[in-house]
Amino acid sequence: MRYSLTYALVVAGLGTELVSMPVQAHIFPHNLGTFDGTIGATATDLASVPGNFGWIDGTDADWGDTHKLAVYQFTLTNAADIQLSFSQAVAIGGRNGLTPGFSLYSGLVHDPSSPGGPDHDFSAGSIAIRDTDSGGAITEGAFRALHDWRITNESDPATEPPSVLSYIGHAYDGSQDYGSGIIPGGDGLLDHQVVQNFHLPAGIYSVFVGGSDYASQFAAVKSLGISGTISVVSAVPEPETYAMLLTGLGLLGVTIRRRKAVGELRP
Repeated sequence: MRYSLTYALVVAGLGTELVSMPVQAHIFPHNLGTFDGTIGATATDLASVPGNFGWIDGTDADWGDTHKLAVYQFTLTNAADIQLSFSQAVAIGGRNGLTPGFSLYSGLVHDPSSPGGPDHDFSAGSIAIRDTDSGGAITEGAFRALHDWRITNESDPATEPPSVLSYIGHAYDGSQDYGSGIIPGGDGLLDHQVVQNFHLPAGIYSVFVGGSDYASQFAAVKSLGISGTISVVSAVPEPETYAMLLTGLGLLGVTIRRRKAVGELRP
């Protein structure tokens, strides 16, 4: 089923409540920052989504609409184990009730300040991409929660390539089955938050976050708040560090064997 674009991504304000912003019909990411692998480094940002089904809708056969999602970005300059956490937050008018789900991808969408503007599902380029990638099937939007996908802005595709989002993993609050079996990745506990750890190399990443209640797409639309947090839980040694460690262990082994051999030769 297709949905009108009456509601779209609302970028977050700061503080304990989300601040109402002009309705946007395109992707405006929240940048969580750059991390060098320092253990304990963390960042949090607030966002909101129009409805409680944006993420789960991207798991079905006709894909989903990015206008129902919030988007976060971050960069790792070194490999690290990171934790992503999303939970309901106090939204406009005090409403909440979000059951969050998210998907993590390598890659970024176009910067909103680029010549072609921000990416969106219904640009001519995105529609052409969807028609190609879906094999001509009708899709609600460009978002795919469990697969790689592409999207673009109003730029000429001959001069500016589309954004490519390469799927890494996902998680969502609770457990959902909309008729074709349990959607994998649920945490099994419906408590309005979801937490997942990932082992990631250095790179740039995007996280698309929305609701995981498939049935709520037929309910009245209301703005729901999201609190999104990234934390570095452990640093991952670079290959050079592993090589130095192995060399050191090898030298230690040689030393021990030599000492043992000398001891055996003594009367």
